[in-house]
Amino acid sequence: MRRTCDDWGGGITIGGRKICNLRYTDDTTLLAATEADIITYIDRMIRISTELGLCINRSKTKIMIVDRTDKLELTGNLDLEVVANFIYLGANINNNGSCKNEIRRRIGMANGMVQFYTIWKDKNICLKTKSNLVRNLVFSIFLYGVETCTLEKVDRDRIDAFEMLCWRKMLGIHWIAHRTNVSIHKNSRYRQGFLPSACVDPRILRPYCQK
Repeated sequence: MRRTCDDWGGGITIGGRKICNLRYTDDTTLLAATEADIITYIDRMIRISTELGLCINRSKTKIMIVDRTDKLELTGNLDLEVVANFIYLGANINNNGSCKNEIRRRIGMANGMVQFYTIWKDKNICLKTKSNLVRNLVFSIFLYGVETCTLEKVDRDRIDAFEMLCWRKMLGIHWIAHRTNVSIHKNSRYRQGFLPSACVDPRILRPYCQK
């Protein structure tokens, strides 16, 4: 990749900095502003890889067109699958910039860890330990990669609903039982600063505050 990127002037500009690729171990994402650039970039990578005795796995190579208006189309023949979303480093990347699918996916994954009914019903386990289990086994799964999310009001409402569902299951409160969120938070004895709804914004803003 270093040889591929040498003297390459393409890419996209983020915060005044030109970026043409993202790399993590064996995962590589190429970035380009135009179709012509991405075709040239891919051809260049294939040529250099072949010179080094490497072969690009086309079945695992995907193309995503990021366009909020959903009007751009590829006109060239790249012989690669065009996708609307893909999983990168454990997060669902969508071509319209929305994080709705990723929020639903994360809630679904974390919700699977809430199904520890034997633990929640065990009276020999104190409430503080149960709360810590919810934080470390459930909330940590949901909060993974949330720094890159762009949240709308409906997403925040969904996060709040998921949070209350977790506490209700832990406390053994039926979902139709009329209880205020304040009373459930009080019974959980958990500090507000560590709740998903309170952790999301600081995690999103942290990179900007560190600049």
